[in-house]
Amino acid sequence: MALPKIEILTTGGTIAGKGESETGSSYHAGEVPGDELVRSVPGLSRVADITVREIASIPSQDMTEGVWLALLSAIREDAEKFDGFVITHGTDTMEETAYFLQLTTACKKPVVLVGAMLPSTGLSADGPRNLYNAVLTAATPDTAKQGVVVAMDNVVIGARDVFKSNTTQPETFQAMNFGKVGWIFNDKVTYEAVGLRAQLKAPFDVTKLEQLPKVGIVYNHAGVEGYQAEALVKAGYKGIVSAGVGNGNIHKAVWPVLEKAAQDGVVVVRASRVPTGSATKDAEVDDEKMHWVAAQSLNPQKARVLLQLSLTKTADWKEVQQYFDKY
Repeated sequence: MALPKIEILTTGGTIAGKGESETGSSYHAGEVPGDELVRSVPGLSRVADITVREIASIPSQDMTEGVWLALLSAIREDAEKFDGFVITHGTDTMEETAYFLQLTTACKKPVVLVGAMLPSTGLSADGPRNLYNAVLTAATPDTAKQGVVVAMDNVVIGARDVFKSNTTQPETFQAMNFGKVGWIFNDKVTYEAVGLRAQLKAPFDVTKLEQLPKVGIVYNHAGVEGYQAEALVKAGYKGIVSAGVGNGNIHKAVWPVLEKAAQDGVVVVRASRVPTGSATKDAEVDDEKMHWVAAQSLNPQKARVLLQLSLTKTADWKEVQQYFDKY
């Protein structure tokens, strides 16, 4: 029986990092070529017929929308050639890349992101096991029903709900509000749930775009001033996400800047810096009156992604709210 054909798209990250020692925390991301990564994983050739394609070689703190578009283009270009895709990626911005692909790829094959918290040269590096499990996940046809997923630390989490919860520990990726969808054990992926939003076909086609609309994030905190919000407005940003406190609440110094921005046609989204829960519509803030969009259960960085894509379709805040309600 022929093995499933899986394409590994590499972008760099810690999984491809080299450290100065086996136990130290200092390392350089994205230095190990994809072919070398594949060769370092025992038994991988028994799981799938692997092809490697390099997209980028960067630490993911330097991730760009250009790399997102390149990944999207590669998946669309190769969709008929392969049974699934694995994207090796740094963990810092993995959740954003995963959600972008969730909203833009029309691929009906599994798309799985994977990374590592320890460099390839580290003692007990987690990269080989994670990569093995990611290929196994991509080779499992039922994964396609989940939309884009992250496979790390023996679990599978949907792109919309995944978030990085710890700065250094291998079990960093967690499901923000609605739980993991599956787990990996003994060369088998078992799914216990299917995300309803993951099954929706998103309307965003950005394949012909060279860049996405400019959207920034304003972080609220005690004593914040309005300068950062004002800077985004002056720079011509089309959208602003407020990382608010509590239920998406906005500091009194930032409020008038965002109120004026919305009046002038900038789309303003209220999210929360709190890692779980929802910035609910019309709770402590009258969104209808302010013409603001409630991010609900999306964190600020994912709200930014959805706002960027929404702005490729409309600048009407009511229509943007509908996208946030649905996706």
